[in-house]
Amino acid sequence: MNDQLGHAVRGAVSLERFSQLTEGLRDFFYGAWNMPHGHCYLWKQDLVAMHVLSDTLIGAAYFFISLTLYALVRRARLPFGGMILSFGVFIGACGLTHLMEVWNVWYSAYYLGGGIKVVTAVASVATGMYLVPLRGRVVEVTEAARLSEERRVQLEKSSRELETLYAKLKASEAQRTGFFANVSHELRTPLTLILGPVDRLLQQGTLPDAAHRDLEVVRRNARVLLRHVNALLDVAKLDAGQMRLSYEEVDLARLVRLGAENFEGLVAERQLDFALELPAMLPAQVDPEKVERVVLNLLSNAAKFTPEGGHIRVAVSAESGQGRLVVEDSGPGVPVEQRESIFERFRQGDAATTRDTGGTGLGLAIARDFVALHEGRIWVEERPGGGARFVVELPLLAPTGVKLAARADAPAHEVDVEAAQAELDVLRPPAREVVVATRADDSSRPRVLVVEDTQEMRRYVVDTLAKDFQVATAEDGLEGLAKAERMMPDVIVSDLMMPRMGGDQLVRAVRTRPGLESTPILLLTARADDALRVDLLRGGAQDYVVKPFVSEELVARVTNLAVMKRTREVLQGLLAARSVDLEAMARELGMRKRQLEVALETTERASASRSTLLQLVSHELRTPLSVLQLTQHALQRELGGLPPRALDMFDRMHRSTLRLRDMVEMVLQYNQLEEGRLVVRRETVDLGEVVDEVVEEARLEARRKGLALEWDRPRGQAVARTDPRIVQMVLLNLVSNAVKYTEQGGVSVAVEARPQGWRLRVRDTGPGIPRSEQAHIFEPFSHLEPLEHKSKPGVGLGLTLVREMVSVLGGVVSVASEPGVGSEFTVELPS
Repeated sequence: MNDQLGHAVRGAVSLERFSQLTEGLRDFFYGAWNMPHGHCYLWKQDLVAMHVLSDTLIGAAYFFISLTLYALVRRARLPFGGMILSFGVFIGACGLTHLMEVWNVWYSAYYLGGGIKVVTAVASVATGMYLVPLRGRVVEVTEAARLSEERRVQLEKSSRELETLYAKLKASEAQRTGFFANVSHELRTPLTLILGPVDRLLQQGTLPDAAHRDLEVVRRNARVLLRHVNALLDVAKLDAGQMRLSYEEVDLARLVRLGAENFEGLVAERQLDFALELPAMLPAQVDPEKVERVVLNLLSNAAKFTPEGGHIRVAVSAESGQGRLVVEDSGPGVPVEQRESIFERFRQGDAATTRDTGGTGLGLAIARDFVALHEGRIWVEERPGGGARFVVELPLLAPTGVKLAARADAPAHEVDVEAAQAELDVLRPPAREVVVATRADDSSRPRVLVVEDTQEMRRYVVDTLAKDFQVATAEDGLEGLAKAERMMPDVIVSDLMMPRMGGDQLVRAVRTRPGLESTPILLLTARADDALRVDLLRGGAQDYVVKPFVSEELVARVTNLAVMKRTREVLQGLLAARSVDLEAMARELGMRKRQLEVALETTERASASRSTLLQLVSHELRTPLSVLQLTQHALQRELGGLPPRALDMFDRMHRSTLRLRDMVEMVLQYNQLEEGRLVVRRETVDLGEVVDEVVEEARLEARRKGLALEWDRPRGQAVARTDPRIVQMVLLNLVSNAVKYTEQGGVSVAVEARPQGWRLRVRDTGPGIPRSEQAHIFEPFSHLEPLEHKSKPGVGLGLTLVREMVSVLGGVVSVASEPGVGSEFTVELPS
């Protein structure tokens, strides 16, 4: 009974406690003893709806933000994940607070709402404490983001600039390729007009020995020029992607044998051991013309560098579907570091002024490109025993799908005789002859030492100076230095580019030899750049002459130097009697003279770099061109009684040579303008006198075409402060252009006064210029006719030079033209 009563009492107590707990929870969630917020709103439906709706939306949005932050931290692995999660808890707690406000509209669960606010407060404090140590890292990340954005913008800008530069580079490359093709085309035409008459005159067999010898010189140098021009044209076609292969079924062994036979004469002259190891027959599907050029270039290279009595070996074999051509020589070989670069264009192994061999540096580059067109390989390695070993591998079968050209007659596969002869003309020097000029009464005449490696040029210089001087010769700088020490010449005339020792090195060596310190030195050079001139004068040379030159100019300059030398010696004798230290005085005078010469030369801005094209044109083209021009002058003096037909041939040769010279000079002038090396020397001049000279120079060509050349000279003087040399070149280009394109009617030149200067007008009755072309005629290499249909010669630089030269003078040039009526070019110059 008592146990039952105890159980009942304990049960009643437990029920009372549960009831109290339930009542506490109900009070916690529902706040039965407190007033809900709805009473505060007086249960106005609009007020209750506004609070309930806004708090519900805010709470839901806060929950959505919290869930989004959690997902981003988990999936995107954002930096500062802990801080972001803490902030998410804070935002979520804020959302619960707003939802509790909705709950408390009907229920007064203020304890629960307060608890949620406590959680919100803790989360907000934790977020704030998180931010304090992260402030530095946040700044770093923000700065990194800013820098990253700046780099992105800069990268996009650089990318756009690179795209623009690439487009300009492609346009420039296309323009350069077109220029090469145009210049090559223009040079080949006059060269053909030179070689044709020369060959016919030599075949007549009625010329005197001296004239025959001079014509041989003309033909040899014209062929050398033609070889260089053909190489340039090949390069232009390769760069433009216009070089195509014409595959034929040929005997590769026979093709190599025929190419090698052209070198038999040269091999015998130089006593070379020439070995051919060829199979009886080796069928191959190749382009015979391109393979022939590869063979000739490799044999020419081997013969060029193999000394007398050396060895050359040519072998052809087949292995695994590949034809293999090997050309070995016993020359100096190719250093390991140059075995890749030797196949680059314009690359040559020896120094600039001490080259043992000439050339443009294109032979091996063209061979490499032709082999690559066949999908073959070419490389160079050391020959066992010393020397170079060039190896070419070519597929014996044409690529799949390539159609073979129809099999031509046998002569079509013969080696190009003209190409082979051009290679041999470069390698085979003229017959050696003694060119020392002496006369019985030479003892009182000044002594001149001529140092020149090209025998034809050496002989011409000797013939030019022999009437007035004692002349001795040397073939290179080392021999010249030895002879100078023995004979103590009054003047040394030396070429600049020679084997073993160049002209610039000879000058420095002479200045260190006792007794030769004050000997005048005149240098012959094909390089016309101002920087070189200043270097030569600063190095101790007294004068220089640029090839091609006129014989009278050379005689005058050598005479002046000889007189200066003799005068100095006379003064030394007179002053020695008065115990004057003439040696120091002469050295001082010489130094002052050189300083004055250098000061004069340095007024022209020197170019710091030289483009490959300028070096090629200035040396490899001007040297043989000067020989052509000088030899033609000699022939005109020697052959006065030839029949009219022969004289007409000489006249055409002379005009063609002048065309060549003018085109080369135009290219050089364009390079000077491009590199900013055209120096303006202003002086007070009468423009009428400048026009007089231009009209007089162009009158002969106008008269030959039956054109009237009118010159409307202004009254009085047309005085301007300008550079007469540049104005003359501008007018000569415009007048010559007008005469060239006008077939009937005439050309008129006028000078008119303007308020701020002078206006020069050149008007013609030519075909006119289409309006669509007038904006482009002043651009480089611009032509009104396509290259393959050109009827007028020219490289497309004349009007470009006019525009640039006028701009240098501070003026402007314009054109007004109507097709079928004519054109008028106007130049406005400041006074």
